Amino acid sequence: MQAFMPSINHGLSALPLFATAFLLAFAARWLFRKTTRFEIDEELTERDNTAFGIAFAGYMLGVAIAISGALSPWESVALLDEILTIALYGIIAAALMRASLWINDKAILYRFSIDKELVRDHNSGTGFVVAGSSIATGFMLRGVLSGYSASFWLGMRDIAIYFLVGQLILIAGGWVYARFAGYDVHEEIGDKDNVAAGISFGGFLAALGYIASVALAGASGQWADEVVTSLVLAVFGIVLLITARVVADVFLLPKSPLAKEVAVDKNMAAGAVAAAAFLLVAVLFAASVRDDRAVPAASASAMLPGSPIESAAAPSGSEPPKESPAPLNGAQGAKQ
Repeated sequence: MQAFMPSINHGLSALPLFATAFLLAFAARWLFRKTTRFEIDEELTERDNTAFGIAFAGYMLGVAIAISGALSPWESVALLDEILTIALYGIIAAALMRASLWINDKAILYRFSIDKELVRDHNSGTGFVVAGSSIATGFMLRGVLSGYSASFWLGMRDIAIYFLVGQLILIAGGWVYARFAGYDVHEEIGDKDNVAAGISFGGFLAALGYIASVALAGASGQWADEVVTSLVLAVFGIVLLITARVVADVFLLPKSPLAKEVAVDKNMAAGAVAAAAFLLVAVLFAASVRDDRAVPAASASAMLPGSPIESAAAPSGSEPPKESPAPLNGAQGAKQ
């Protein structure tokens, strides 16, 4: 019972932050509506456009994931300052999410118009690709916004750099995927309205974004080192994801080639299995390389079979926890 009141207070103190983030999600919806040539409500309710619904749902999920990066905790910061910080970076996240859709149209699905495929053709395959790339961008922005920079303007610079790096990773990953898919990805999705191909490709992009987000999480102002780390891990990730496709072909669908099931039979179940394989690899690889997975030797050995489980104190000589920099209106530093 001792934890009851502290838990109630903790939940109540989180409500203003949740409300701010929730309003930011609506602001992102408003920005999306103002920068498109079609009406969201009309596509979803009057035309029952499944393709648009899939794309829009993925976009809003990506927005929520991105905004969650702005909710990284501050130490010794007034509630109003924290709300203003979340609002500012949430607006930036919404704007960058919208920009990512334009990049998707011009650089990932560049052989056809996304708007035409979604609105005129009701192409659900395109919807899944847009959803996957939006979720991927959301993951990467969440990692970027959890970092810190020396000042507000340096933070803006770093966000722009890391966002562009993340988009380049998605573009490169999409190019590699198209070379190893075993069929013409753009033709299947754009010309043949192949939903299975869209599910598989969208899953690949979401998985790649999740891997890249691990490298970008807590990124500092040392952008050159951070970019190198992100690109190296992205290369590992792309190689492992392509390997996952081979594994899915051999072990998960041993009776029929995955390329045939997706391209010839348009088997959405096969596309879903491929997407799941990509995400499985992404989750496990990201957990393997994250920086916070280190455990003190005493704690690790205590978990071995036959060993007593004891609370391990921090090793002597360890560094004290780092203090968070000052908020945006402070003089010492700013969150990224």
